[in-house]
Amino acid sequence: MAKSIMKHTPATSAGRSKLHRTMLMSTVAMVASMQVAMAQEANKEVVTSDEDVVLEPISIDGKEDVLTGGVQLTAEEIERYDPQTLKDVFRQEPGVKVGSPNTVSQKIYVNGVEDTNLAVDIDGARQANKTYHHVGTTIVDPGMLKSVKVETGVAPADAGPGAMAGSISVETKDGRDLVEPGELYAGFAKVTYNSNTRGFSEDLAVGMEAEGFDILGYVTHENGDNYHDGENEEVNGTSPAAENYLMKFGYTANNGYRIKFSANQFIDNETRSGRPNFLVSFGDPAPTEYRRQNFTLSFGDETPTAMWDPQVTLAYTDTELRTTVPLPFGTNAPLDIHADVRTVNGKVQNTFTTEYGKITTGFDYYKDHGNGGRAGYRGTETTDDLGIYVQGRMNITEDLRTSLGGRYDWNDFEGADGTKFDDKGYSANLNLEYDLTDEVMFYGGGSTVFGAVPLSEVGFKQASLTYDDMKTSRSYNTKMGMVYEAGPVTFDGNVFSTAIDDANDIDDSNRGSVDNVTTNGFNLNLKYSYGDGFVRGGYSKAKVRVNSEVPTSTSSHYQGILMGDSMNLEIHHDLPDWGVRIGTTNEYFFENDDTEEALGYALEKYFVSNIYAEYNPEEIEAWTFRFDVRNLFDSVYAARTNVGADSTNSSVDPYNDPGRTVLLSAKLDF
Repeated sequence: MAKSIMKHTPATSAGRSKLHRTMLMSTVAMVASMQVAMAQEANKEVVTSDEDVVLEPISIDGKEDVLTGGVQLTAEEIERYDPQTLKDVFRQEPGVKVGSPNTVSQKIYVNGVEDTNLAVDIDGARQANKTYHHVGTTIVDPGMLKSVKVETGVAPADAGPGAMAGSISVETKDGRDLVEPGELYAGFAKVTYNSNTRGFSEDLAVGMEAEGFDILGYVTHENGDNYHDGENEEVNGTSPAAENYLMKFGYTANNGYRIKFSANQFIDNETRSGRPNFLVSFGDPAPTEYRRQNFTLSFGDETPTAMWDPQVTLAYTDTELRTTVPLPFGTNAPLDIHADVRTVNGKVQNTFTTEYGKITTGFDYYKDHGNGGRAGYRGTETTDDLGIYVQGRMNITEDLRTSLGGRYDWNDFEGADGTKFDDKGYSANLNLEYDLTDEVMFYGGGSTVFGAVPLSEVGFKQASLTYDDMKTSRSYNTKMGMVYEAGPVTFDGNVFSTAIDDANDIDDSNRGSVDNVTTNGFNLNLKYSYGDGFVRGGYSKAKVRVNSEVPTSTSSHYQGILMGDSMNLEIHHDLPDWGVRIGTTNEYFFENDDTEEALGYALEKYFVSNIYAEYNPEEIEAWTFRFDVRNLFDSVYAARTNVGADSTNSSVDPYNDPGRTVLLSAKLDF
């Protein structure tokens, strides 16, 4: 059974129907057996005890740990990188890369597939941010990140709807995460100077905790000029201007019940290129106003019992963009576009714990509303989705573990002209882990996922949208790998494959337009740890194709981007007696000749090295000083995930990434 799921079935209707039946039958059978075990365990609990079994305290917001082979970053790991943007957060993760040096146009690519094909949430709030294909979709300030979890390819059913190529879950810190036990309040103030932009960024966070209540206030602001690349050329439209505001209120009762409200606003208002994710040779730079607001209300029990471990989330997200788009034709005036995408979403679930593992069951819902278009041509689309799901994470034997589950979604869509389209579909997943020895563990899994019709890119092509021959999409994911752990050495390597059939081409005026997107390759991670440090290296290969052809970044919006081969190396060392931490992160992309047929040349190789040193003096331990040099060797390069690097359009130039940049920061903890 496992082998039939892990092996990717060719793109034939007969083969995929067989895969559908196999995965659905295995999921139903296994979940049924889990429910029997759960009932038996519940009955045994009643007989043997008059009290519920109380489990370890948990976080009501955090999701389950990722499947082996995924990416899971803790607050400590993230703080070690001192990230300025999401690009820094994932710099050392072989299978996850971020495009664009401009915060407002950054997108995350998982094994080369754009994040719009993943289920993405921030503090439990589902993200639906497709405003304009030259603007980012998952834009997050990294200053208060508590954890980041990425399921690469195969994702569990409780990750949410639309996990076509995996999922991304971002959790920010609460006020109580800053406060030491017995203290009333704590926080930090931080200032960073950027030698390249000749600007400053300021961060201020305050947390309080008392009598079960906790509060967090956090604000960031950045300013400066356009940065210069490795040739000391000014890169227009890159001046930092982001502002981020985060407020959280929580209350934890004596019985463990916790309720929390979170409000977050991200703003970036600045003059950008006529296409914010690359440079164009026509038209003037355009004022670009971007705003995203997240509001989340959550409830859970932090001291759950075996039969009572609820999680309830209600969220609202509003993303708005206003900009002017110059056209490459002298007779046409620039277009003023406006996009406003709103989503109301939530979920209700409970996790049951048996002696064999955990079973999570529940339902989720979202309603997306997109309004916008060009001046004089505005339209509205809506889509809503109701899903039910069950996911089991079980220990079959001492050496064999499984995570399997399924979900069923009902979706209704209404177009700008009143066209209505509804469909429904199932998703199923299975992942196995087997300990061959104490040091070696093999894992593998597969999934098939139903993809509902999403909103179109509401900002640009509403004037001429048509709704003929609309289709839902379906994806197929497999992953197989091995983990080796012996003493100070840890190795994790996997091969992966993702195929998305009939992926909606949402920036096409014909809503029936679809693409077939595939990616396959492998990711390797090797780490050696010693007393006060570690050395970690990685290698990634991702072959991305759209309709069986090499994708061009300026035309494969919302689908995927050409990745190829890359390596990374990180070295970190602590000097605890001196209060010093030092390290280096390095990234190397190999030459990619996939573009030779279309462009007549290969994409160039490049190497980027960064170093840092951090000092926390014992005499004034509340202070931390940090010195970073980004792009140490002043390399001239456009990152492989920057749109335009592979373009044949003479009017398009990709953003070169910043040249050598010195960051100086001082942080005061109080």
